[in-house]
Amino acid sequence: MAGVRLEWDGKSADVPRLRLPIQVVETVNAARADRGTLFDAGAQVGDDGWRNRLIWGDNLHVLTSLADELAGQVDLIYIDPPFDSRQDYKVRIAVGDGGDAADQDLAKLSSIIEEKAYRDTWGRGVESYLDMLYQRLVALKELLSERGSIFLHLAPNVSHLARVLLDEIFGAENFRAEIIWQRTTAHSDGKQGGRKFGPVHDTLACFSKGEKYIWNPLTVPYDKGYVDSKYPHMDDATGRRYGLWDMTGPGGAAKGNPYYDVMGVSRHWRYSRERMSQLVAEGRVVQPRPGAVPRFKRYLDDGGGVSLQDVWTDIDPINSQAVQRLGYDTQKPEALLERIIKSSSDPGSIVLDCFAGSGTTPAVAEKLGRRWVAVDIGRFAVHTTRKRLLDIPQCAPFVVANLGRYERQVWQRDTTGEQVQPYLDFVVALYGGTPLAGFRHVHGTVGSTAIHVGAVDSPVTLAEIKEALDEAAAAGHPRLDVLGWEFELGLNDLVQDEARFRGISLQVRRIPREVMDPRVIAAGEVVFHELAHLAVETRVKKRSVTVELTDFLLPNPELVPPSIRDKITSWSDYVDYWAVDFDFGTAGTGAGTAADRAGDTFHNQWQSYRTRADRRLELAADHDYDGPGTRRIQVKVVDVFGNDTTSEVEVRVP
Repeated sequence: MAGVRLEWDGKSADVPRLRLPIQVVETVNAARADRGTLFDAGAQVGDDGWRNRLIWGDNLHVLTSLADELAGQVDLIYIDPPFDSRQDYKVRIAVGDGGDAADQDLAKLSSIIEEKAYRDTWGRGVESYLDMLYQRLVALKELLSERGSIFLHLAPNVSHLARVLLDEIFGAENFRAEIIWQRTTAHSDGKQGGRKFGPVHDTLACFSKGEKYIWNPLTVPYDKGYVDSKYPHMDDATGRRYGLWDMTGPGGAAKGNPYYDVMGVSRHWRYSRERMSQLVAEGRVVQPRPGAVPRFKRYLDDGGGVSLQDVWTDIDPINSQAVQRLGYDTQKPEALLERIIKSSSDPGSIVLDCFAGSGTTPAVAEKLGRRWVAVDIGRFAVHTTRKRLLDIPQCAPFVVANLGRYERQVWQRDTTGEQVQPYLDFVVALYGGTPLAGFRHVHGTVGSTAIHVGAVDSPVTLAEIKEALDEAAAAGHPRLDVLGWEFELGLNDLVQDEARFRGISLQVRRIPREVMDPRVIAAGEVVFHELAHLAVETRVKKRSVTVELTDFLLPNPELVPPSIRDKITSWSDYVDYWAVDFDFGTAGTGAGTAADRAGDTFHNQWQSYRTRADRRLELAADHDYDGPGTRRIQVKVVDVFGNDTTSEVEVRVP
C-alpha cells in the first residue's frame, strides 16, 4: 500500500466478500450440447470451458463472486463508473416499427420513452461515492492478472480523488498514464454566464498490476502541419510523399561516427560505409544540388505514424453524428475502447467491464477476438448489450446470468433482517399499503385490496395464490394484488380463472430489482409492473414447427406517455425482443448442472429484435427437428420497459 492515502468519514478497508452462486439464465449462440453453466465446479463447455458472460446484478457482489474462478486471470479492466454528478441519466427507448430505416436515428425517432438508466447520486455525498469506488477497485485488483492493467474513466470533478485511491490500492509505482480525452466538442455554457472554461474532456487513469503488463505500442497518423513541413516532396514514380533528412553523425568522432566521403562530401555519418552504400544503391540518398550535403530520402509511410500520446483529440466525441447512438446519455465511442483494448490486451485476453452501460466494451472486445465479462445493475443495460452483441456477425457464444435469489437473500438480511415479517411489512409499505397481522397469506391492504408478498428465494406458485385468494375472499376483500420477484411459468393466465371463480379481481405484479436500491426508494420511483399477457400459437408440419407471436398485452399502458400511445398501431409495437428455445428442458451431451439439464436455463436458438437502424420485428420462427417426440418450447419476450415475459407450449412432432 502507498504511504499517502485518502481518508473520509466511514472509510473501511474491509470489503464485503460474498461468494454467491452466479446463475446462468440464458445461453446465446451456443449449440445445445455446449450449454453448461460455467460457474459450477467442473463444468466444461466448448474447447476450454469458457463462455463470455453478461451478468445482471450489483457489481460488487458479482466481482467478489467471480473471485474463486477468475482471480489473477483478467488482463484488462475498463470501467466508466458514474461521475458523482448528482444527476439522473436517461436511456431512450424506441417504440414500434417507425418509418424507413433512414429515419431511425435518435434525433428523428418520435416514439421514444425515456427511462432512468442509472442514478448518479450517492446518498451522503462524496463519501458515499468514494466508498462505492474504493470497494470495487479493491475487488477488481484481485481479479487482475500480473500482466493486467486497469483504465478508470472519470470526469475532472472526481478524477483527482480517484487517482489517490488508485495510488493506494495499486501502488503509485504502477501508474502508467493519465489520458485526456476530448469527450465533446466546444460549447457555450449559458447557465454559468460564460464565467468558466468550457468543460470538454474526461480523464482516464491507467494503472498496471505490476511491471510485466501487456503493452502493444500504437501509432496515430501525423498531423497535416507536420506532414507538410517534414514530407514536402512527392515521388513522381510512386506517388509517395517524402522528406530529406539529415544523415550526419551528431557528436562526430567522439560518438564513434565514421568519417568518409559520400558524393564528394566528407562528413562524420550516422551509418557505416556498408549501410551507406546500400542506401545509395536503393536510391535513398539524395544530393539536393552539387556540393550539397547528401540527405536521406525518407518516405511518409516508412514510419507508420507517431507514437500514441496521452492527449486524445482524434476520437469522435460523444455528441458526434459519427457515434452510433443506442439511447444512453453517457455512451462511449467504439474507437475509444478499441484503442484501449488493442494497447493493453492480446487476442484471447479476458477483458472486464463492471459498469457495462450500453455494452461498448464487450462489443469491441468481441470484434477484436478478446474474451469478455460485462456486468451492470440495470435491466436496460443488459438488454441493450445483448442486442448489440447479437448484431455482431459471427458473435461467439455467450451467457446471460444473474445472482438471482442469492442476491435478494443478502439484500433482505442487510435491509430487514433474517425474519420474514419485517421483509413482508417493508414490501407492503413500499407498495403503498398497510401491513396486516393475523393472516398467513394476506400480508397487507391498500384500501379494500388485499396484498400478498412472495418470498425472496422462491417463485410465487399457483397453489400459493389460491390460498391467498381464499383468505382474501374469507376476509371480504374484493381485490387481491400479488407481488413477487419470480413466478411459476404460465401462472398469470391460470390464476385469473381461479380469481374469477371466487369473484375476486386479481392483479399479479413483479417486485422490481430497483427495490434493492435505496436511492430509488428515497425518490419514490419504484414501479411494480403487472405481468404481461403473451399469446403464442404453433403449427407442426411433419418435423417442422412454426412458433408465432399472436398477442402481447402490456399491462401498464399508462406508463407510456400519451403522445406515444397515440402512435401505437399494434400490440407488437410494445415488443422489443423475443427469442425461442425449441428444446427447453432437453439435456445436451455437454456438461451442465442438474438444474440446467432439467430446463432451468433458457437456450436462445432463435431471436428477433428491434435496433435503432431497423425497427422491423419478425413475428414467426421456424425450426426443424431431427426426430419425432414431444417437445417443450419456451418463448421469451422483452417489452419496451425491459421486462421479461415467458410462455411455454408443448408440441408433438410425428
